Amino acid sequence: MRKLFLRSSSVLALGAAALVAAPSAAQEQPSGAGPSPASGQEEGSFLAEIIVTAQKRSESSNRVPISITAESGVELAKIGVTDVQALVKVTPGFNAIDSGYGTPVYFLRGIGFFDSSLAAKPTVSVYIDEAPIPFSIMTTGASFDLERVEVLKGPQGILFGQNATGGAINYVAAKPTSDFEAGMQVGYGRFNRLDLEGYASGPVSDTLGVRLAVRHEGGDAWQKSFTRDDELGRRDFTQGRLTLAWEPDPALRVNFQLNANKDRSDTQAPQLVAPFRQSAGGYFSPALQAYPAAPENNRAADWGSTVPLRRDNHMVQGTLRLDYDISDTITVTSLSSYATFEQLYGQDGDGTSLQLTDLLISGDIDSFTQELRVAGSLMGDRGNWLLGGNYEHSKANELVRQFLSEQTSGHVFDRLGLPAITEVPQRGNTKYVSKAVFGNVAFPLADTLSATAGARYTKTDVDFQGCILNAGNGTYGKGFEANFGLPAGTFPLNACATLDATNRPAEFDGTLPEDNVSWRTGLEWAPNADHLLYGNISRGYKVGSFANLPASTLAQYQPVKQEEVTGYEIGFKSRVAGRTMQVNGALFLYDYTDKQLKGRTIVPIFGPLEAMVNVPKSQVKGAEIEVTWAPVEGLRLKGGATYLDTEVTRSFLNYTAFGAQADFKGSRFPFTPRWQGNADAEYQWPVGAGKDAFVGASYIYRSGTNGDFIPDPRLAIDSYGLLDLRVGLQDAAGDWRVSLYGRNVTNEYYYQTAVRRGDAIVRYAGMPVTYGVTASIRFH
Repeated sequence: MRKLFLRSSSVLALGAAALVAAPSAAQEQPSGAGPSPASGQEEGSFLAEIIVTAQKRSESSNRVPISITAESGVELAKIGVTDVQALVKVTPGFNAIDSGYGTPVYFLRGIGFFDSSLAAKPTVSVYIDEAPIPFSIMTTGASFDLERVEVLKGPQGILFGQNATGGAINYVAAKPTSDFEAGMQVGYGRFNRLDLEGYASGPVSDTLGVRLAVRHEGGDAWQKSFTRDDELGRRDFTQGRLTLAWEPDPALRVNFQLNANKDRSDTQAPQLVAPFRQSAGGYFSPALQAYPAAPENNRAADWGSTVPLRRDNHMVQGTLRLDYDISDTITVTSLSSYATFEQLYGQDGDGTSLQLTDLLISGDIDSFTQELRVAGSLMGDRGNWLLGGNYEHSKANELVRQFLSEQTSGHVFDRLGLPAITEVPQRGNTKYVSKAVFGNVAFPLADTLSATAGARYTKTDVDFQGCILNAGNGTYGKGFEANFGLPAGTFPLNACATLDATNRPAEFDGTLPEDNVSWRTGLEWAPNADHLLYGNISRGYKVGSFANLPASTLAQYQPVKQEEVTGYEIGFKSRVAGRTMQVNGALFLYDYTDKQLKGRTIVPIFGPLEAMVNVPKSQVKGAEIEVTWAPVEGLRLKGGATYLDTEVTRSFLNYTAFGAQADFKGSRFPFTPRWQGNADAEYQWPVGAGKDAFVGASYIYRSGTNGDFIPDPRLAIDSYGLLDLRVGLQDAAGDWRVSLYGRNVTNEYYYQTAVRRGDAIVRYAGMPVTYGVTASIRFH
């Protein structure tokens, strides 16, 4: 397999060399054909240069020797990227799916971890100005009032720590301006969707600048019941950010940021695909067997009324950053962050009006992180070095109340003459403590050749306490008492009811201590300012974990150990065609050891239930390309594509989503399309009196995949493509803009998640066609 990778790498290297050689004649052409380039552009080019901090220092994205997608906040706003999930519009290889429990799941190049727990640590970590958002459920609202976003691909364990085996997403917030500036944007669209956003920014004194930004998103229901007159899907989300930038001395820079958001939106109901008997024999709801499957329509769904189907989530994050220049070449940086999050989340998990998998999830998170680092230049700015340490202390508490009186699992004690189980809550409390030291150095080997090497040592302790509770009508506990001949009262009401080895109630209490060394080494060759060829080998880790499961036995709580990803990548970045085209490409191979998976185990009485497991060996092979082309003034074309070949490479016995034992060897990863692509085009032209008209289109494509390692047609996720359009008028200076937009204009029926929840197989459909108008204005 590595021979194939090396052969492919040779082909890529030859292609890069051809790109280096080909454009030399074009670059000698005079550059006076067009108007003066905008800020950040080079003479004769219509491409703006993006400065990034992907390696925790400012540099051109073209000089960063790793795969990175960087996009400005202005461009994100144009194409409607207002949340992390929408990054699929600009980032090849990125995928985001709905876990069905409020926790989003992010994938980069096939590296992802499908866990719905509040305390689930990701494989693609999200940051705001390098400050971590420690849990994926807290990332709602990260894409707001931005200067740019940087998506780093591949293991990022050196500078961003563990839990970034797939990559890291760093949102860079807009900063206070040196002169007063204010702006606002108003949008109105289908389903009475109203978006209001505004900011004010400027100096308070010669040394202090302030920026305040707020946003509110509201709207009516977009889902419709296909069995009755009812609607769901209202939007009510508000957020704000306060940023202070203080420079009391030329050598000292202090930045404080306060982020807060509140989400009172409805939750999304899934679509019923088909019923499935989870527990063998006995009761199987006749109403469920007769229930109609949801139509293949984005808006069609159904839901019950056991719990209120809405969120009541709150988050606050404060970040303090201090940068002090010890000398002209050495800077000390301290980055402190504290975040708190509270959740109340009602979810219908079965797509019916029956009481099968109705959930009320409550929880809270408190997280503190501290990073201290020192960085400097090397050999007269030809190289650089960095040393630092990092600390995290996070606590997450979660209570999931499941109402299941019409599910087969709710009737497992019918044979004992007991009524159906009405409620089974599961409680999980998790504490993470992580300590790390890291270093990185980049140094020249020759005028055009440089090397990079870095490592991070991380020690983590994870503590977890959890159990199922005997709640509701108490049938859960009474059933075990009768089944095992135990005295009445052995399972008290509202107390732990998970079975230990003696079939007595107990709470699981476990600790998982781990340590690891992440590392990366690489070479980069830059023959001139327009071309870069690089190769990297890196290793990263995702922390081992416990999951908050509906565990009937303590054995289901056994943790999964940390997973390891070793990445091999070779790529190039080239500006060609007279510097009007940027082409980035990469080939990569990721060796996975102990991939974490929420698999299943057979539990007596209940049948196949969830449990965390490790897949011993697997891998991802792939290729990626991104092209940005501005052939003439006013025209910008951009596109990218990723190909992924994922496989479990060693024998691994576990259970499918439907409880059948199987060997997963040779299987592809679930929720991982083989092909992914995105494209965007916009053309602007002057229409007189300082105004420009524009027209644009964007398109994304995902090939088909499946919701399980062993493909099952009931969990098939079909391929789809989504087309967005926009047209409008703007001030040539960028002070105002009016745009008409349409999203998913062909009203494509699509879904990214297909799973089994208890007795129901369900999908979570995407948004139908939407359309509207946005208008923005800036004062300065």
